[in-house]
Parts: sequence; structure tokens; C-alpha cells
Amino acid sequence: MAKKQLTQANFDAIRDHLFNRIHQSGEQLKNNFPNILRRAIEAEIWRQYVDAEGKPFDNLVDWLHFTFPNGASMGQGQHALTYEEALKLTEGASDVHRILLQSAPKGKPGPKPKELKALTPLIPYRSGARKVVLALKLSKDKPKIFADFQKGKYKTITEAAVAAGIRKNDGRLRMAKSAFRNMSHGERAEFLKWLETDDAKPDRTHKK
Repeated sequence: MAKKQLTQANFDAIRDHLFNRIHQSGEQLKNNFPNILRRAIEAEIWRQYVDAEGKPFDNLVDWLHFTFPNGASMGQGQHALTYEEALKLTEGASDVHRILLQSAPKGKPGPKPKELKALTPLIPYRSGARKVVLALKLSKDKPKIFADFQKGKYKTITEAAVAAGIRKNDGRLRMAKSAFRNMSHGERAEFLKWLETDDAKPDRTHKK
């Protein structure tokens, strides 16, 4: 079977998953991190991005340590996963563990880009990759609305992005789609069956 050709959207999704795992804690991190990292290795994700000077990364670990969104910001932030912790989490996944060892960091990561450094107090790394990307886009494309966000006019970056017209006000719909994608075949069948029941019919008094 031919290997599926990945798009930039696929690479960005892998990067975002890694970013979110690196900046969270708990059992889910332990269970998912090796598998997500394996996917990044199979896609040779470090070849899809460049550093601040426009140069490609030499290996996976250099890319992991580079600042988001060009890298995954490993070790950046009080609660961020470090290289040593990543090695420990992948001890049971020998193939992933071996790649990490082969690409051991040669030095400390470079300084953060100025625009991302300015966002850090407003959009902490642990908020998730999508919010960081959204904040970067808003600051560049709609600086006036981003300035209002900084002043507290908007409670969240998502609210500011909706006001700027770069994000639709469809949060519940996106959550529902995400939940459906993560369902098992049995759960999907049960959910689709439920949609035909009276319980699933929309309330006529509900406002759109």
C-alpha cells in the first residue's frame, strides 16, 4: 500500500498535538505522548519547518526544542515537558526512545521570537496550540482588535477572533464534530440512532 502523502495541515496537526502534550500533565500525557511522537518521526516533521533564520532543522530534538509554531517549545515554560522527561516517557517505546537518544540536544534552545514572547502573559503555552496560533494570527492580521484584547475588552482570544472575523462563532458545533470523530463505531451508531428520537429534536423555543 502506498504511503499517504501528508499535507501541511497534517504536519500542523501533528505539531499541535505534540505541543499540547508537552505542555500538559497527567496520565493522558503518559499514554499518548509516545504514539504522537512516533507519528511525528514517521512524518519526519522536523523537515517541514525552518528556524528563525529560515534554515531546516537537523533532527527531531532540535525541532522539538524550537519555539512554537515552528517547533514544539519543549522545555519552555514552568510545566513544559523536558528532553529528559520525554526519554523517560518513551522507555517502553524502543523505536521512539532510540530516535530521541540519537538526536540528543547539543545546546540550549535559542531565544523566543519577540511576537510570541509578547503573547506569553496573555496566552500561556498550556492554553493549547490552537489558541497560541490564533493569537499570533490576530496580532498580525487584526492589530487593533488584538490591542483591545490586551486591554481586556474581550474576555478570551476566541471572542476577539470572532469579532475580527477570523473565527466563526461555532464553538459548540466544533466540539460536537470533535466528539463524533473520537467515537467508536458502536458509539457513532448509537448516536445516529439517538438523533432520530424525540429527545434529540431541537426545542422550538431555542434561539439560534
